Amino acid sequence: MTILTTYKHTFRLLISPEKEWNSILDHGNIKSSKLLMVLIIPLALIMSTCNFMGFVIFENDPTSHVDMFLFSSITTFVLSIASIYISSLVIRPFTVLPTKKERFERAFILVAFSYTPGFIFNSIAFLFPIINYLTIFGLYSFYILYKGITPILNVPDRRRSGYFTFILIGLLSIYAVLGALFIGTANFLGF
Repeated sequence: MTILTTYKHTFRLLISPEKEWNSILDHGNIKSSKLLMVLIIPLALIMSTCNFMGFVIFENDPTSHVDMFLFSSITTFVLSIASIYISSLVIRPFTVLPTKKERFERAFILVAFSYTPGFIFNSIAFLFPIINYLTIFGLYSFYILYKGITPILNVPDRRRSGYFTFILIGLLSIYAVLGALFIGTANFLGF
């Protein structure tokens, strides 16, 4: 899968998720390592850069808090990638495929593509803190995830809602733990 094809799939998922998940499956040669390098790392880098720039642009005295801005930006980058990887590990057992490697690859594809609205709207909210309420549109990621459960994880359609409920509980638990880790580390470092 080329870089252009990856981004075409990404933006088509925003418009018609169910149809595009099947198109992604048709390509079949998507590897998690390539998806990480082509999609996840660039989007996480953009989001962490927007985080830093938003602080610098809208802070009254940005020079006095540069260390906090850098910490927040770097942590945003690291935790974004970590949350995708951990989420894939949580979703992997719900995948109905024969091998562990296949299950992880499919779970990673589902999570990586589903995170795109979150990356986009959080980047905008970080860059322009005045309109940070736009992050609510990042919840569209869960809709994309829901639509991808049946085709990507090979789960029967009648069980999709139940699987989604358990996956959602697992993902929200991960986000809570990572958020607490971020806040605890920031407090420990005196930010």
